[in-house]
Amino acid sequence: MLISPRIRQRLILILVLCGTVSAQPVLSSSMMEIPVRISLERLFAVAEKEMPQQTGHWRQWKKHHGVRTKYRAWRGPLSFTLQGDVLTVQAHVRYWIKAQKSLLGRLDINSSCGVNEPPRQAVIGIIIRLDWEPDWTLRSDFRVLPSRFLDRCAMTVANIDMTPLVEKEFRKQLESRMQTALTTLLPRLATIRQQAEQNWFRLQQPIRLWADHWLLLKPRGIALSPLEGSGNRLDARLALALEPEVLTNSLPEVQRQPLPPLMRSYPRSNGLNLQLAIELDYTDLNRAVSERLADKSLDIGGWHSAVEAIELGGQKQDLRIDVSLGGHAAGHVTLLAKLVFEPKIQQIQLEIMDYSYQPEDPGLSIQENLFRAYIRRMLETTANRKIHQQTNRWKERLLATIREITPDGATLHVDSLQIRKAQLDITANAIKLNGMLSGEIVVEFH
Repeated sequence: MLISPRIRQRLILILVLCGTVSAQPVLSSSMMEIPVRISLERLFAVAEKEMPQQTGHWRQWKKHHGVRTKYRAWRGPLSFTLQGDVLTVQAHVRYWIKAQKSLLGRLDINSSCGVNEPPRQAVIGIIIRLDWEPDWTLRSDFRVLPSRFLDRCAMTVANIDMTPLVEKEFRKQLESRMQTALTTLLPRLATIRQQAEQNWFRLQQPIRLWADHWLLLKPRGIALSPLEGSGNRLDARLALALEPEVLTNSLPEVQRQPLPPLMRSYPRSNGLNLQLAIELDYTDLNRAVSERLADKSLDIGGWHSAVEAIELGGQKQDLRIDVSLGGHAAGHVTLLAKLVFEPKIQQIQLEIMDYSYQPEDPGLSIQENLFRAYIRRMLETTANRKIHQQTNRWKERLLATIREITPDGATLHVDSLQIRKAQLDITANAIKLNGMLSGEIVVEFH
């Protein structure tokens, strides 16, 4: 949508998805934002070229309110000021005026301004407020800007103020030429609509997450934010309202919907909020720990031992860990712990509730806490590695989707995405983490 050198814009996507094993679809109102930029350089150039450099009737007399007049006005370069959705166009005008008025049908009274003296000066302008139409064009509302006459031309002898002549003519020319110049934006607006339509159709295509799991983004509405102008460009954000759904079956059939008219109101975005349901299966965790500790001798407190077997299970809301040890410190360790997810460090931590070590050698009973810290650290490290692996898989799927609708040459960053509001549940077969992946996806244009 937006190609500009060395700038950073934000592409914010809100999606709600179901977990890796859930078969239930999740519906939620979500939103995607894409930055849009419109350059006004050509508009300014056309307005400057089309606006006459001078106006008036200085070769022959014309009557104005019963007074014969001649005047000539010429302008400097047009001044363009863009703030928000308001474009101000002004011209610094210099002019002279001559007037003749007959008295009793015989005597002519002559008067002038800016003749044989410096020309008189005025600043004349208009204000144009820009807004979107439902058909993707711009609505332009014109309003006259009060003129500033630096030295007004009031001909006291002729009893007439001639400055409205200059003011009226230049205002009329400004409005007419700006109407013409605004048509130069039509091709760009058509391109924006075309790109939006392409993205609209892409977002309707099913996205395969993994075997028999499909993500449907289901776009339902589209809006453009109010224009924010600065310098020679207009910036806006394109919002796509979505109702994402995850299906667990064969490839769904989707009937493509046409691009709808622009929505009247622009939805709010609070960044990306991706609902996660990560499951850490005990069998998988046992295998990961076993592979990590295979043929590895432990030297703890001068005692040599090895983990021969480990078994995890759920006991109400607690995690139960049973460890069989071999070697010099052979025996059995049982540990009950509560699990807590710490958002600041993005890790699971074990809060040990109960711990026991039953050595085969009764003489080691005084070393009751020998393996306590080691087993805790081993379980935390393995579980957190699994969580990060699954979280990164979600991020990659999300990025793969967004890459389809971002311009070439753009780089996506997901560094700020972190798990928030996590809840851990212990079941008979697994540890389940339900949380929200929150943050922003930043699109960097080079």
